[in-house]
Amino acid sequence: MRVQTTGLFLALFLLGVGTAQAQTAGVVTLTANKTTSAGAFAPVLTWSTNPVAQSCTASGGWSGTKAASGSATMATISANTTYTLTCTWGAGSANVSWTPPTKNVDGSTLTNLARFKIVYGTSSTSLTNSMIVDDITRTSATVSSLTPGNWYFAVRAVNTAGAESDNSNVSSKSVTGASAAKSLAITVTAPPATGTYKTISVNVWDVRKRSDGVWARIGVVGKIALGKPCSTSFKVGAHHYLVSRSDVTLTKTPASTQLVVYCEKQ
Repeated sequence: MRVQTTGLFLALFLLGVGTAQAQTAGVVTLTANKTTSAGAFAPVLTWSTNPVAQSCTASGGWSGTKAASGSATMATISANTTYTLTCTWGAGSANVSWTPPTKNVDGSTLTNLARFKIVYGTSSTSLTNSMIVDDITRTSATVSSLTPGNWYFAVRAVNTAGAESDNSNVSSKSVTGASAAKSLAITVTAPPATGTYKTISVNVWDVRKRSDGVWARIGVVGKIALGKPCSTSFKVGAHHYLVSRSDVTLTKTPASTQLVVYCEKQ
């Protein structure tokens, strides 16, 4: 682009920006006062980072920016909930390169170039940080201590009188830090139901515990007579309860020791 210093116009072009990765990620620790509960409760989460993280963000059952360490009481939960904390360490660096001006736009040779000034920031319209390059033979420089995020860069020419040109074209780069995450799953089971539950379906289901800690039905493995007693000590979904194996006629070998049937209170 065309830029001006003390009445003379210079041609200065920013070639581009490259980044360097930040340091190795640290360790995130996330615990709760308890990870299982029979009924609704408000979990208390405690977390820390080693070494101390630069920034942390919560997701899943909680949200928002979090300190590098702390403790907080969550909202009451009545279902299985997973809490995740993702933290970032270190700062990145960016290598800025440019083509220096050699002539004024009137065609005369530029003879009073003194230095370059790199301006940069997290907005293309607010380049509030700067770095001076005194060697006019240089065509690149590394800007360090950049927090993770999008950064924008431009270069100015400075003459011997200290007058600065306008900005060159603006180039941007995403600076990435090293990050690590920790997830914590809390299981909430329904309190034992009152009354007598009996089978209202003949299909007997095998069950499996998923990776998130929730039990799920995986297939029919047998038959049972209607009206057989169901145990409320183990429940899958809204209506399937544990039944005794002695009441079941198996058609397949189950993978689990728990067998469930659709039951309702009688």
